[in-house]
Amino acid sequence: MVIAVGAIALIFGLSEPTTKTTLDPVLKEIADQRPDAFMEGVYQRQFDQNGQLETTLVATSLLDFGNRANAELVDPKLWLERPPATWYIEGDHGELTADRNRLHLTDNVIANRLEDGKDPWQLSGETLHWDQTTDLVTSKTTTTLVQGGSESVGDELVMNLNTNEYTLGDKVRTQWRSATSSQ
Repeated sequence: MVIAVGAIALIFGLSEPTTKTTLDPVLKEIADQRPDAFMEGVYQRQFDQNGQLETTLVATSLLDFGNRANAELVDPKLWLERPPATWYIEGDHGELTADRNRLHLTDNVIANRLEDGKDPWQLSGETLHWDQTTDLVTSKTTTTLVQGGSESVGDELVMNLNTNEYTLGDKVRTQWRSATSSQ
């Protein structure tokens, strides 16, 4: 009897225990997409040949598929140093092309242009596309531009970040706000 009990204990001891591992549903969804990398708390800076800061990218997370597909960003925020101005651009979601040359922002996109001594510009819309090779910012959706006392709404946007030249498409509506006097 002692030998039988010992044999049964030995069999149970050698068999693999049934363990159940549960992967967080969000991590399982990410793993199922088979990314090359997944990063949280992204903070990336790019410098020019002279060591001057050109671009800062911050995001809650980055799902990177290498050269197989676009990288996906959650809550991307960009700081673009384009003297004499600095641009702050953000959206709820972003896609960075596999060649890393174009960034597509979607949902609640806001772009602010700040320059010392000048009224800030604020662009807002649902999409914004930035081509890093040309520094052109475009959108095919309704875009609002607020500059000082005027607000313009257009059906598209094409803007050169280096020259600050822009067009808001064919259907543009502009409203000027009157300045209040402090007498």
